[in-house]
Amino acid sequence: MKTILLFLFLVSVATCNTDTPNNQLLRDVLDTDGNPLNTSGRYYITPAYYSMKGGGIQLANLGDQQQNDCPTSVVQSQLVTDDGIAVYFTPKNPKFQKILVSSPVNINFFLDYYLCANLTVWKVDNLGKLAPRHTISTGAQLSNPLDMSSWFQIKPLNGKYKLVFCPDTTCYNIGIVRQSGYDRLVLSKDPMLFVFKLKHGYGKAIA
Repeated sequence: MKTILLFLFLVSVATCNTDTPNNQLLRDVLDTDGNPLNTSGRYYITPAYYSMKGGGIQLANLGDQQQNDCPTSVVQSQLVTDDGIAVYFTPKNPKFQKILVSSPVNINFFLDYYLCANLTVWKVDNLGKLAPRHTISTGAQLSNPLDMSSWFQIKPLNGKYKLVFCPDTTCYNIGIVRQSGYDRLVLSKDPMLFVFKLKHGYGKAIA
């Protein structure tokens, strides 16, 4: 019964891979300056449209994580003027130097403090389990091809981009829900639209 309920939940938030035409599969993902995203850059993930709801994507301690030294919940900043924490993208295919539409990537926060250096790679929580929400947190292993929970894709939508999670031939949108005063990233029917803003003044993004 639990397996059936989980299946029904995933179907309810699913969007078919065909929302990205085949001729877009080798297209570069572009930043706000119109340049291709690449593995050596650090980028802020910010809302595609300005609103008073919040700023860029960052980390917070939520729920039972509140006593942790390192925040692991992926959330939208509460401040409209805050770009969040910069990330870098690591393609599943190590030959790629640029980030391509619909290609699997790890998303890794670049943190200046090394105490939390092993808690920076995004993952989907409770993958394969029955849960009220499949939230996005950090703590995955970088570049682990066997960890299905840590590979995301970037797809174009209405001239902007959405983040998706594609464990098989079906993709699931990344949206937000309200939790403990934050908008937290989760698998959702409704995708949040993003843009990628280059963080200037830094070299290769290696933690």
